[in-house]
Amino acid sequence: MSASPNETPRPGRATAGRGPFVPLLILTLGFLAWMTLQTTQLMLERRGLKSTVAQQAEPLAASQKLRAACDSLASKMQILANRGDANAQSVVEDLKKHGITINAHAHADSPP
Repeated sequence: MSASPNETPRPGRATAGRGPFVPLLILTLGFLAWMTLQTTQLMLERRGLKSTVAQQAEPLAASQKLRAACDSLASKMQILANRGDANAQSVVEDLKKHGITINAHAHADSPP
């Protein structure tokens, strides 16, 4: 009992002319499209991150310079307090009350 040529194939049976080429082609094209989209998105995000880092460079340098100046001032204040200056001791005690510690051995030079 062979199927006649006029008979329509039943669903679920593979037809004689079709192979795995078309489904694999669709799968491959979909994968390539997805990879292209992901690559494009990552490149855009990377460009945005580089821009953000570049915009923050100048304020970061300014804040580091300010911090160095404050550290220098605080260490000089600690040295004065250690030598017995009453006003410096008062300032150091107030800073300790606020949870600010001073490293007296930090660079006491002026900021770069």
